[in-house]
Amino acid sequence: MLRKTITIQPDIFKALELNQIITQYQSFSEMVSSALQLLIEKQKKEAYKKAMLEASQDSLYLEDMKEIDKAFYYADNEKIL
Repeated sequence: MLRKTITIQPDIFKALELNQIITQYQSFSEMVSSALQLLIEKQKKEAYKKAMLEASQDSLYLEDMKEIDKAFYYADNEKIL
């Protein structure tokens, strides 16, 4: 484990205590690690959304998607007996 010292604003700490968020974790470090993991996941989702929005404006990407859709048309519409 990597050790780091952090400083947080008193009002944030009080809010964590009032909402009993701290008690949901075995340690303060576990809570911080969990919060940072959620932040990383959120950043990844936002980056993915941004990439998809950019791709939706890219004519080559759209053409590739049409080709893939066409290639799998019969498999996508296949009925399982």
